[in-house]
Amino acid sequence: MDENSLFPRLKDLAARCQNRDIPTGTFFLTPKEQAEGLDFCRANLGLIPHFYGGYEGAERKVAFFLPDYIDPETSDLSPYVKAVHAKAPFSSLSHRDFLGSIMALGIERECVGDIIIKEQDCWFFLTSAIAPHIIDNLIKVGRGGVSLEEIPLEAVPVFEPEMEEQTFTVASLRADAVVAGAFRVSRSSCQELFARGDISLNYFPCMDKDAGVSEGDMISLRHHGKAKVLSADGRSRKGRIFVTVGIYK
Repeated sequence: MDENSLFPRLKDLAARCQNRDIPTGTFFLTPKEQAEGLDFCRANLGLIPHFYGGYEGAERKVAFFLPDYIDPETSDLSPYVKAVHAKAPFSSLSHRDFLGSIMALGIERECVGDIIIKEQDCWFFLTSAIAPHIIDNLIKVGRGGVSLEEIPLEAVPVFEPEMEEQTFTVASLRADAVVAGAFRVSRSSCQELFARGDISLNYFPCMDKDAGVSEGDMISLRHHGKAKVLSADGRSRKGRIFVTVGIYK
């Protein structure tokens, strides 16, 4: 969903929530869409939507507008986001296998949230409207059969992100220095990467190599992956700053 369709949709959902005093929500949004949507809502609507993807740490999330009588921290969002547990006892299946099989049923990508694979188990998240269709009709993924069951959101396991930590030092917390250390590319090649728009900072394209980076920031380098700044403190004897990043696998 591009901004030409996302922003009017957010504006419409916010107005519907306020006028009818009911919860409203988008489809699943990518992290970039969430960041863009949040900026738009703050600047143009004076509102901050509540983002939820079915479990703690979800990447794809629905943006909710909630009436004043609903507390986003304690509200039950299960009517809007469904969790499905799939078992494929005789297969070794991938994220692509599950997503491809779901979309082959005529489902748009934005109706499907995160898909987590753990050996022969899979958990994935759906908008409530299409969940029954998927549960009734998804009987095969890849070449093997699967069994599906809808599970309560509170029964979804805690998923720890798989990342490899690495620590390096930088003279300052500039974007080019952190990108070079995190992805092991030269500072000279970084200039070209920034100029081409290959680098994103907190899901927004970053073309300023001098941009500041802080703990908790997300950095993406096209064709290399994504990293989170876990810590940026302490100094070496030469006064350089220790930075620890987690590289997502």
